[in-house]
Amino acid sequence: MRISTGAYNDDTRRCLLRAQQELRRLSAQMSTGKRLTRPSDDPVAIGAIINARSDLTRVLNRQKVLQRAERMTGPADAALDGISSALRQVKDLVLTATQPGLTDAARSSQAAIVRSYRERILDEANVCVGGEYLFAGRLSRSAPFIEGAGGVEYTGDSGAAKVYVAPERPLEITIPGDRLFNYENELGERSVAGVERDLFTLLDDIASSIQSGDEAAIPGLADELDALHTHVVEERGVLGARVQRIQDSAGAARDAEVFARELLSDTEDVDIATTLIDLQYQQLCYQAALAATSTLARIPTLFELGWQ
Repeated sequence: MRISTGAYNDDTRRCLLRAQQELRRLSAQMSTGKRLTRPSDDPVAIGAIINARSDLTRVLNRQKVLQRAERMTGPADAALDGISSALRQVKDLVLTATQPGLTDAARSSQAAIVRSYRERILDEANVCVGGEYLFAGRLSRSAPFIEGAGGVEYTGDSGAAKVYVAPERPLEITIPGDRLFNYENELGERSVAGVERDLFTLLDDIASSIQSGDEAAIPGLADELDALHTHVVEERGVLGARVQRIQDSAGAARDAEVFARELLSDTEDVDIATTLIDLQYQQLCYQAALAATSTLARIPTLFELGWQ
């Protein structure tokens, strides 16, 4: 079969073009570190990459949610510790308030100390992190406890902020203030059975009874104070269990991120060493093809030799 010079040149040009395309592909893989630079390189693998990226995005979003939960539960636990400590100090004062021989000045001093602890607890009750009040329920953008003429009013709601520590697994990360401080909830109920006043009203009554020397009222107030203090400690224990669960979920999310990144890397990333070897091989082949083409181009054709 006779091969014309034009056909030979066309075939040579096509071969060199394919070699150039292969060099460009390998060079792009080396520069980007990615095995696939466009969907047409491997449509099946592109689908796997999209799924892997979607999984990674979900994991990262879950980590952000858990990080927010950790930022809120940590200060909440510290606030509960401060409240519990203040209540212990008030309980000690109540025990000494019934001792005989107290002067009016001593009772006034003790009452002032109780009111001071009350102010400290009020500050802890309005603790705010990143613009969110931790004991306001779901109405977390405004201070939940407002000092008024009739005492401290709770302006939050009875709900709690929640995060999803796992798919379809919500977890409360805040404690509504009405539950924590024994206010009436939306159903008109209180958290602590047998105590029909909130913590701030109780502290006001304790301070007034100590200052007036009403020793008959103090034992009953002390019992209510003990019940509310126990309630705060229990709520802190519940929060501690939630903190542990959040930390466990955060650890699982970090492990899931590592797995998702490894899966994405296996699908998407290029093997640098293998690609470098392939690139060097293709460069040698292309250079050899150019040299051979150049040599053949200098050989005269049959027409130039005068063959008819």
